Amino acid sequence: MRKAEQALIEQLEARFREVTRLLYTTSIPASVLDAELMPMMAEDVTFTDPWQKGGGKETYRKGAAGFHCMFRFDFDIFQLNVQLEPDGKSGRAIVDGVMNLKQFAWLYTYPLRTLLVYDFTLQRGEDGGEVLPLIHAHEEMWSFGDMIANVPGVGALYDRFRSAFSVGFLAASALCGRLKQST
Repeated sequence: MRKAEQALIEQLEARFREVTRLLYTTSIPASVLDAELMPMMAEDVTFTDPWQKGGGKETYRKGAAGFHCMFRFDFDIFQLNVQLEPDGKSGRAIVDGVMNLKQFAWLYTYPLRTLLVYDFTLQRGEDGGEVLPLIHAHEEMWSFGDMIANVPGVGALYDRFRSAFSVGFLAASALCGRLKQST
Protein backbone atom coordinates (compact mmCIF):
# COMPACT_ATOMS: atom_id res chain seq x y z
CA MET A 1 0.00 0.00 0.00
CA ARG A 2 1.31 3.42 -0.91
CA LYS A 3 2.11 5.93 1.83
CA ALA A 4 -0.57 8.38 0.62
CA GLU A 5 -3.25 5.66 0.63
CA GLN A 6 -2.18 4.48 4.10
CA ALA A 7 -2.33 8.05 5.39
CA LEU A 8 -5.82 8.46 3.90
CA ILE A 9 -7.02 5.23 5.52
CA GLU A 10 -5.63 6.34 8.89
CA GLN A 11 -7.39 9.70 8.49
CA LEU A 12 -10.67 7.92 7.59
CA GLU A 13 -10.33 5.53 10.54
CA ALA A 14 -9.96 8.51 12.87
CA ARG A 15 -12.98 10.13 11.22
CA PHE A 16 -15.13 7.01 11.69
CA ARG A 17 -14.08 6.79 15.35
CA GLU A 18 -15.44 10.32 15.66
CA VAL A 19 -18.62 9.48 13.71
CA THR A 20 -19.23 6.54 16.05
CA ARG A 21 -18.56 8.68 19.12
CA LEU A 22 -20.98 11.34 17.90
CA LEU A 23 -23.71 8.82 17.10
CA TYR A 24 -23.41 6.59 20.15
CA THR A 25 -22.51 8.98 22.95
CA THR A 26 -26.04 10.12 23.55
CA SER A 27 -25.05 12.93 25.90
CA ILE A 28 -23.95 14.86 22.79
CA PRO A 29 -26.66 17.42 21.93
CA ALA A 30 -28.58 17.36 18.63
CA SER A 31 -27.07 20.73 17.68
CA VAL A 32 -23.59 19.13 17.70
CA LEU A 33 -24.88 16.25 15.56
CA ASP A 34 -26.29 18.76 13.07
CA ALA A 35 -23.02 20.70 12.91
CA GLU A 36 -20.47 17.87 12.96
CA LEU A 37 -22.21 14.71 11.76
CA MET A 38 -24.85 15.72 9.24
CA PRO A 39 -22.40 17.23 6.72
CA MET A 40 -21.03 13.69 6.29
CA MET A 41 -24.46 12.19 5.51
CA ALA A 42 -25.54 11.79 1.88
CA GLU A 43 -29.04 12.91 0.91
CA ASP A 44 -29.88 9.24 0.21
CA VAL A 45 -28.36 7.85 3.43
CA THR A 46 -30.03 4.73 4.81
CA PHE A 47 -30.05 3.34 8.33
CA THR A 48 -30.71 -0.32 9.06
CA ASP A 49 -30.77 -2.22 12.35
CA PRO A 50 -32.61 -5.39 13.46
CA TRP A 51 -35.68 -3.31 14.40
CA GLN A 52 -35.95 -0.72 11.63
CA LYS A 53 -34.91 0.53 8.22
CA GLY A 54 -35.24 4.04 6.86
CA GLY A 55 -33.74 6.44 4.42
CA GLY A 56 -33.09 10.05 3.63
CA LYS A 57 -30.92 12.63 5.34
CA GLU A 58 -33.77 14.38 7.18
CA THR A 59 -35.16 11.07 8.45
CA TYR A 60 -31.66 10.08 9.58
CA ARG A 61 -31.21 13.43 11.35
CA LYS A 62 -34.52 13.05 13.21
CA GLY A 63 -33.71 9.45 14.14
CA ALA A 64 -30.27 10.33 15.51
CA ALA A 65 -31.69 13.27 17.50
CA GLY A 66 -34.49 11.06 18.86
CA PHE A 67 -32.02 8.33 19.82
CA HIS A 68 -29.99 10.90 21.74
CA CYS A 69 -33.11 12.31 23.38
CA MET A 70 -34.63 9.00 24.53
CA PHE A 71 -31.66 6.82 25.43
CA ARG A 72 -28.40 6.93 27.37
CA PHE A 73 -25.68 5.05 25.50
CA ASP A 74 -22.00 5.06 24.80
CA PHE A 75 -19.94 2.76 22.60
CA ASP A 76 -16.69 0.92 23.31
CA ILE A 77 -14.77 0.33 20.08
CA PHE A 78 -12.79 -2.93 19.97
CA GLN A 79 -11.80 -2.84 16.28
CA LEU A 80 -12.22 -0.41 13.43
CA ASN A 81 -11.17 -0.93 9.82
CA VAL A 82 -11.57 1.09 6.63
CA GLN A 83 -11.24 -0.53 3.22
CA LEU A 84 -11.20 1.48 0.01
CA GLU A 85 -12.53 0.14 -3.27
CA PRO A 86 -9.92 -0.28 -6.04
CA ASP A 87 -11.11 2.99 -7.64
CA GLY A 88 -10.15 4.84 -4.43
CA LYS A 89 -13.41 6.82 -4.54
CA SER A 90 -15.53 4.77 -2.16
CA GLY A 91 -15.21 2.31 0.68
CA ARG A 92 -16.55 0.70 3.78
CA ALA A 93 -15.80 1.19 7.46
CA ILE A 94 -16.53 -1.64 9.90
CA VAL A 95 -16.63 -0.99 13.63
CA ASP A 96 -16.77 -3.81 16.17
CA GLY A 97 -17.62 -2.98 19.75
CA VAL A 98 -20.18 -2.82 22.53
CA MET A 99 -23.10 -0.43 22.83
CA ASN A 100 -23.62 0.23 26.52
CA LEU A 101 -27.19 1.15 27.46
CA LYS A 102 -26.96 3.27 30.59
CA GLN A 103 -30.64 4.08 30.99
CA PHE A 104 -30.52 2.75 34.53
CA ALA A 105 -26.76 3.00 35.08
CA TRP A 106 -27.24 3.24 38.83
CA LEU A 107 -28.61 -0.32 38.62
CA TYR A 108 -27.19 -1.91 35.49
CA THR A 109 -25.34 -1.03 32.30
CA TYR A 110 -26.67 -3.22 29.51
CA PRO A 111 -23.89 -4.30 27.10
CA LEU A 112 -24.80 -5.25 23.54
CA ARG A 113 -22.09 -6.51 21.20
CA THR A 114 -22.53 -4.54 17.98
CA LEU A 115 -21.09 -4.33 14.49
CA LEU A 116 -21.46 -1.06 12.61
CA VAL A 117 -20.97 -0.79 8.86
CA TYR A 118 -20.70 2.53 7.08
CA ASP A 119 -20.64 2.60 3.25
CA PHE A 120 -19.23 5.84 1.89
CA THR A 121 -17.85 7.78 -1.02
CA LEU A 122 -15.06 10.32 -0.70
CA GLN A 123 -15.58 14.07 -1.06
CA ARG A 124 -13.39 17.10 -0.58
CA GLY A 125 -14.03 19.30 2.46
CA GLU A 126 -15.31 22.86 2.06
CA ASP A 127 -11.73 24.15 2.01
CA GLY A 128 -10.97 21.79 -0.89
CA GLY A 129 -8.14 20.08 0.97
CA GLU A 130 -9.33 17.52 3.49
CA VAL A 131 -10.94 14.35 2.15
CA LEU A 132 -14.13 13.47 4.02
CA PRO A 133 -16.42 10.45 3.85
CA LEU A 134 -19.95 10.98 2.55
CA ILE A 135 -21.94 8.21 4.23
CA HIS A 136 -24.60 6.52 2.09
CA ALA A 137 -25.48 3.61 4.39
CA HIS A 138 -25.18 2.96 8.12
CA GLU A 139 -26.01 -0.52 9.34
CA GLU A 140 -26.11 -1.56 12.98
CA MET A 141 -25.99 -5.32 13.61
CA TRP A 142 -26.57 -7.04 16.90
CA SER A 143 -27.96 -10.37 17.95
CA PHE A 144 -31.39 -10.87 19.51
CA GLY A 145 -29.81 -13.81 21.36
CA ASP A 146 -27.20 -11.49 22.90
CA MET A 147 -29.95 -9.04 23.75
CA ILE A 148 -31.88 -11.72 25.64
CA ALA A 149 -28.73 -13.12 27.29
CA ASN A 150 -27.85 -9.72 28.77
CA VAL A 151 -31.22 -9.13 30.45
CA PRO A 152 -30.68 -9.54 34.21
CA GLY A 153 -32.46 -12.65 35.49
CA VAL A 154 -33.56 -13.74 32.01
CA GLY A 155 -30.02 -14.38 30.80
CA ALA A 156 -29.51 -17.37 33.09
CA LEU A 157 -32.75 -18.99 31.87
CA TYR A 158 -31.81 -18.31 28.26
CA ASP A 159 -28.37 -19.86 28.85
CA ARG A 160 -30.03 -23.03 30.21
CA PHE A 161 -32.38 -23.10 27.20
CA ARG A 162 -29.41 -22.82 24.84
CA SER A 163 -27.56 -25.65 26.61
CA ALA A 164 -30.66 -27.90 26.48
CA PHE A 165 -31.29 -27.02 22.84
CA SER A 166 -27.68 -27.88 22.01
CA VAL A 167 -28.02 -31.33 23.60
CA GLY A 168 -31.29 -31.92 21.73
CA PHE A 169 -29.81 -30.74 18.44
CA LEU A 170 -26.77 -33.02 18.82
CA ALA A 171 -29.04 -35.98 19.62
CA ALA A 172 -31.20 -35.23 16.56
CA SER A 173 -28.04 -34.88 14.44
CA ALA A 174 -26.73 -38.27 15.60
CA LEU A 175 -30.13 -39.88 14.90
CA CYS A 176 -30.24 -38.30 11.45
CA GLY A 177 -26.73 -39.59 10.70
CA ARG A 178 -27.69 -43.12 11.73
CA LEU A 179 -30.84 -43.03 9.61
CA LYS A 180 -28.90 -41.86 6.55
CA GLN A 181 -26.29 -44.61 7.03
CA SER A 182 -28.97 -47.29 7.23
CA THR A 183 -30.57 -46.24 3.93
